[in-house]
Amino acid sequence: MRKTLAGIGVATILLIATGCGGVNAPAAGIASPAVPATQSSPADTGAAPTPSATPVPPAASTTPTRPPGHPQPKPTTARPTTAKPTTPAKDLCGAPANPYGYTFCGGTEIFSPAANVCSYLRCIPNFWNGKGYVIQCQDGMFSKSGGIQGSCSHHGGDGRTLYR
Repeated sequence: MRKTLAGIGVATILLIATGCGGVNAPAAGIASPAVPATQSSPADTGAAPTPSATPVPPAASTTPTRPPGHPQPKPTTARPTTAKPTTPAKDLCGAPANPYGYTFCGGTEIFSPAANVCSYLRCIPNFWNGKGYVIQCQDGMFSKSGGIQGSCSHHGGDGRTLYR
């Protein structure tokens, strides 16, 4: 008799704990699907069983959580990068590009040009022998004999003066 009462007590506790104390609750020790009291079983209607709706947990938040005392970082807005305005190229009035700003526009004659000026200008072979200012000959080559009679004589004559 004690075994029977203990078995019934365990079955009662299981039924109460699982909330299956309804009309269609299975007997103690017998496994069967739980069918709510308001729903007929497939055997009663002859229809195929329909899947029950399973609650879907809410989607996990994409915002990371931080422990207390660690505030969320403030969102930063990216500053648009702006290109620094470039200094417009100086108008050299047709003079070859050069880092010295030498031009044909006017200014001061160049009697002492930069040491590597012939890296930027097409100089005549005896450029550094000249005693005058820098001048472009008619053939496009540069001489340092500007203002001296006979300058550019082998290059079609004098052309334009190069200025600082």
